[in-house]
Amino acid sequence: MNDILTSRERFGLLVIDEKPDRCNIMPLITSHAATVKGMKVRDYYTNGENMARAQIAAIDKYEHDAISIFSEVGIIAEAMGSEFEYPENDLPIQRTPALEKKDIEEIKIPSPTCDARLPVYLEAIEYAYDALGDRVPILTYIPAPFTTAMMLSDPNKFLIQTIKESSRVESIVDRSLAAAIELCYHVIDAGGLPIIVDPLASSSVVSPKTYRQYALPSERKLVDFLHRYDLDVILHICGDTSPILDVLPQTHADLISIDRVNMQQAIDKLSSAVRIIGNYDTSRLAFSTPDDIKAEVRNMVEGALHAKQGYIAATGCEVPIKAPEENVMAFVDSVKEVGWYWV
Repeated sequence: MNDILTSRERFGLLVIDEKPDRCNIMPLITSHAATVKGMKVRDYYTNGENMARAQIAAIDKYEHDAISIFSEVGIIAEAMGSEFEYPENDLPIQRTPALEKKDIEEIKIPSPTCDARLPVYLEAIEYAYDALGDRVPILTYIPAPFTTAMMLSDPNKFLIQTIKESSRVESIVDRSLAAAIELCYHVIDAGGLPIIVDPLASSSVVSPKTYRQYALPSERKLVDFLHRYDLDVILHICGDTSPILDVLPQTHADLISIDRVNMQQAIDKLSSAVRIIGNYDTSRLAFSTPDDIKAEVRNMVEGALHAKQGYIAATGCEVPIKAPEENVMAFVDSVKEVGWYWV
């Protein structure tokens, strides 16, 4: 079948609890867009117009349902003083955490209009919104406070501090929350829809206890802030979140994006409370064949399509930068074969 709605209309129906023509297709195409556009990855994440043009090229090629403005989760931490280097064909690499040079009380809340690469985000949003904003949601990935807090720190020291120095960790997370809120103001004003990403809060990284103590409260505060704008909020956490599925609705997020979680388990525990996004294995996009991908994605969508609050077909994490384009196309095509509500 041919699409009946635009991507923006399709997402709009989902978030008002109406069935769209088919499920939304949102593979997490971030820096992979540089491959589609044929540009160096560094040129993608250091220039807003390049980022937007690459995202538009990906939409034109794959015809999925969302632009994804994102490079990597260190972008707020960098604007707060963490130092990164920029490989030509890979994502930025952290070299010196900000808290090795200053204490948290000395670190200012960055300005999204002028500090580090935050203006790249805003330029990309504005360009993409002018080009496609009437038809396609402009998702903008906001690193969550806990993830930014760890990116401001030496990770090993930070994890020890979560056990021995809780007040210090809370102060770092609080400062990171203030920075995330400041960025969200500008993202919304530019036309972006914030999506909160908290990969370092995954159960693959920290214990469920640490998640509940530090990440969950800050996620909830950020979601509640965004709800003031009458936005439906997506929360994405990479890796294994099986041990914390029961508490994810406490974040107040409206849509939960899952990665390495059994989909049926996620449906059983979450689908009465939130809309589910996910969760095709991105390693399969990198190394499998189009035929295998089509079969696997078909099974995923058929099993999740009728989740009670709604479902978005997506990858579990970011599409690999060098994933074969025919594999990504196979993902999208397979969803379009089986993901229909209106028949």
